[in-house]
Amino acid sequence: MEIVSVTESLVQHLREQIIAGVFEPGQRLSEVELSSKFGTSRSPLREAFRVLVSEHLVDFRPRKGTFVTDISVQNCKEIYEAREMLECFSISQLKLKKIRKLPKVAHALELASKLKMPKTQDPTEKFVYLKKIADFHIKLVESIGNSRLNAFHMAIFPSLARYQSFYVFIEGLMEESQYAHQEILDLIEDGNYSKASEVIRQHIRFWPNLITKILNKKGIYQ
Repeated sequence: MEIVSVTESLVQHLREQIIAGVFEPGQRLSEVELSSKFGTSRSPLREAFRVLVSEHLVDFRPRKGTFVTDISVQNCKEIYEAREMLECFSISQLKLKKIRKLPKVAHALELASKLKMPKTQDPTEKFVYLKKIADFHIKLVESIGNSRLNAFHMAIFPSLARYQSFYVFIEGLMEESQYAHQEILDLIEDGNYSKASEVIRQHIRFWPNLITKILNKKGIYQ
């Protein structure tokens, strides 16, 4: 149990560091250095790496080591395409099941409206902020009651969060995002599922276009 606890702690810490950009794309993660830094053996660290490999945050290269996965325009587009497919399908299922009241989605929206942007560069604070911003979408998918779909949706969250971190801390953008979220919720509650699906589609498609511009400025074009 102690090993599992240490591994989970390492996973969370490394995940936050990667998403926040403390560990940069392509950076090699040294087992020796990290085990010394965290005061742990290399066994739970290796287990943590395996989890992060499954989340596509790190790559293991035989005889070379473990590296933070690269970011790219193409990868960003693929993640957002998967997100669009899952969330638009979720709205179609709400229509099929005639679900209009979404209290957990409304609660997530209310909590997000009260969020204050982190004033520090602390990776944990930034990750918590990202998660609470994303909770609207997470609760929306959860509302249809399909555990497999939930798993697929959550599987892309760590990689998605890396790209979200490029824009969620830009002043004013999250307020605009909140307006879109409220519109989507209102449309679902009104039973206008087709319009809600179109709004969420356009909302999701906006971000990879913005991220592409940001990546291009960093010299990343593919």
